[in-house]
Order: sequence, then C-alpha cells, then structure tokens
Amino acid sequence: MGILANAITFWREFKKAQRGTTAIIFGIMMIPLLALSGAVVDYGRMVKTKSQLSTALDAAVLAAMKEYSLDNTVDYKVVIAEFLAKNLGEENKTYQGQALSINVPDIEEGGDLVATVATDVATHFLSLVGFNAFTVQVKSAAVVGGKDLEVVLVLDNTGSMRGSKIDALKSSSTNLVNILMPDGGTGNVKVALVPFAEYVNIGMGMRAESGLDIPDDYMNGGTEFKWYGCMGSRSQALSATDADYDTPVPGAMMFEQPLVRYFSPTPYESGRCPSAAIIDLTDDKATITTGIDEMTAAGWTYIPGGLSWGWRVLSNEAPFTTGVTYDEPDVTKVIVLMTDGENTRARQKWTNAASANNSGDVWGHSWHVANGAAAQANPLTAEICNNVKAKNIVVFTIAFEVAAGSTVENLLKACAGNGGMFFDADNEEQLNDAFNQIGLSLLNMRLSQ
Repeated sequence: MGILANAITFWREFKKAQRGTTAIIFGIMMIPLLALSGAVVDYGRMVKTKSQLSTALDAAVLAAMKEYSLDNTVDYKVVIAEFLAKNLGEENKTYQGQALSINVPDIEEGGDLVATVATDVATHFLSLVGFNAFTVQVKSAAVVGGKDLEVVLVLDNTGSMRGSKIDALKSSSTNLVNILMPDGGTGNVKVALVPFAEYVNIGMGMRAESGLDIPDDYMNGGTEFKWYGCMGSRSQALSATDADYDTPVPGAMMFEQPLVRYFSPTPYESGRCPSAAIIDLTDDKATITTGIDEMTAAGWTYIPGGLSWGWRVLSNEAPFTTGVTYDEPDVTKVIVLMTDGENTRARQKWTNAASANNSGDVWGHSWHVANGAAAQANPLTAEICNNVKAKNIVVFTIAFEVAAGSTVENLLKACAGNGGMFFDADNEEQLNDAFNQIGLSLLNMRLSQ
C-alpha cells in the first residue's frame, strides 16, 4: 500500500505543477495571439486607407487632366496636390496624421499624366511586437488628350413630359453637355441630339439627302399632303438595322385639316412629330444647348424611332455621315436614351400616300393606340438595342418616373451595356443626378486608363 499511496501523492503534485505550467504557457502564448488579432484590425485599416487614397488620387488626376486638356499651361501638379488636400479633409498634405508623399513627374511629349501618393498607416496592435507602421502607395494615370467621344442624346419629348418634367430634362441634359464641353468644345467631344415622340423630326434641310424617300408635297383626293421633317419607318427587319439604304427611310407625309385633331394645324402642334429637330454631331456646345432649350413636350411614344435615329446619327452611313467608322480605335461612341413611358405606337402602313420608292405606301405609325402596339414596338426596341451594342456602342439608359417592374423599365435595364449603365430616376433631382453621373463616367472613359 505504501507504494500505491506514494504514487497517488506523486500524481496529485504533478497535476498541481501542470496547472501552473499551463498557465505560464497560456500567458506566453497570449502575446502572439493578441498580436495576431490586432494584425487583422491594423491590416483592415491599411486596406481602407489604400482604397480611400486610390479613390481620391483617381479623382485628382482626372480633375487635373481635364483642366490640362483645356489649357496646357495649367500647373497640373498643383491641381493634384490641392485636390488631395481638399478631398482628404486634412491640411498640410497629411492624412490620418501621417505625411503624404505626392510624386507627379513631368508630362513628356506623347506621354500620360501619372501620379503616386504614399503615406504611412500607424499600427495600434502590431506595435506590441515592434511593427509600428504600414507604408501604403497608390498610383493613377490619365491619358493626355484621351479618346474622343461621339455622344447622342435620345430624349423623350412626348406629352407625358409636359410641365416641370420637360424643364428638368432640359436642365439635366444641359448639365451633361457642360460636363463634357466645359470650354464650349475642343474637338475631342462631339454631341448630337435626337428628340423623339411618335416620330422624329430630322429637319427640313435633309429632304434631298440619300437614304431617304421623301416625295414632293402632293394633292390626294382634294387634300394636300406635306412633309414637315417627320420620318416614318422601314420594314420591321430594316428598322432594326443601320444598313441597306437602297431601301430608304420614308418621310411621313402629313396633311393639314383643321377638323382633324391630330393634324391641326401642323404635326408639331399635334405632337405627332417633335418641333425640335435632330442636331447632328457637333463640337459646338451652344448648338446643342440651344437645341435642348427648344424641346417641347407633346404626343405619343415610339421608342424604336428615337433609338434608330440615334444610331443613324452615330453612324457614317447616309443620311447622317459625320460619325467616324466603328473600327476607329481612338473614338468611343455613346447613346444616352431617356424616356418616361411605355411604347404606345406601332408601325402602320399608310396606303393613301404617294411615295417614290415604296409602291405607293408609306410606313408611318398608328393614329391611335393600336391594339398590340406595345407587343410590336417592345421587341423591336430590344432588337435595336442588341444590334447597337454589337457595334460596341456604349449605351446608357434612364427611366424617369417609371413604375418599378414595368415593361419599359425592364427594356431599359436590358438595353444598357458596353460600359454604360441603367438609371432609375424617381424624381427630377434623381434625373439630374443620373445625367451628372453619366457625364462623369464619360469623362472617365475618355481620360482614364
């Protein structure tokens, strides 16, 4: 028994000693465990700082490049330093109490604007093991001159836009033009305007252009049919393309008859065709802003008409030929499509109007909301969108006060692409924000790399 008793006593003493050893070991291990946990916190602060610096530097470089593109005597280094100081919220070129090291080399001929920013991020926990700071460095660059832009604004001028809505559209789209053309136009950015309702008005001066089928004004059954600049549609298949203009786009021949509501006294006042005509691509800001200011709201909605003419303006195919070819690597083509409602018109053949190349028929749009109008126009809208994007055209779309989940909202969401975005503007303030964001996105596309 003496041996057993001694064994039990030994075991008890050993257990006591082991508990003390465990405590010592645990205490020793707590230091690296705490340091490891703290490292996660310190590393997270470093990552956040790097992200904030990168965002601020990208914006600073774009701001400097924008000013330098307009005036190459601008001290872009000062612009970057002042922008960072202002937007990081601390004076004396510091951030989170640490000095900022800003390096902006001179722009060499044919080179780019490049900037780097470095700073230290002090550690709180890793300092326990002798690691006092992370060094963070970010870099940003902008292309001198940048890519050129060809932008067409396809804007809803229908009756539902009356009142404050058309005024908000004018203000918002003008703001976008001001962002893209701050100095009135430099040749790097060209903008076009396509107002649309049931028809699109291409302007009376376009009557003799190739790719169009616009007969002389004529009499039919005692009624005079006249052309006011309004355009009808080609066949369903051709309406979705920018090709085969041997089959031209027909003019919409309209008549004046005071007792007929929709034509009295002109198609502009009836709202069938916008009074504001298409403005071809131009780098003259005043031309575009004047056209925007002349927009009025009246009539019904046929989105395929506006979208197809926006595409034609960007194209170098007749009847508008100002746009460069699609394979030009230094030019980005952009459509900005905005509407506030569903398609309420569809294509309809007019058999009572003469036309030189359409066997006596003119494809127009229905006088009233035709049965199945949306069922015809919506798939055509989607098809045009897909064909436009296949040409690498960037598409931005804006739904203005459109019901959530509606057919037109879904169409616009699907239509946006190639770097463009969909915007859901529930009010006039959000409409302005959408156009501003598009303007800044386009500047970034033009200048950044």
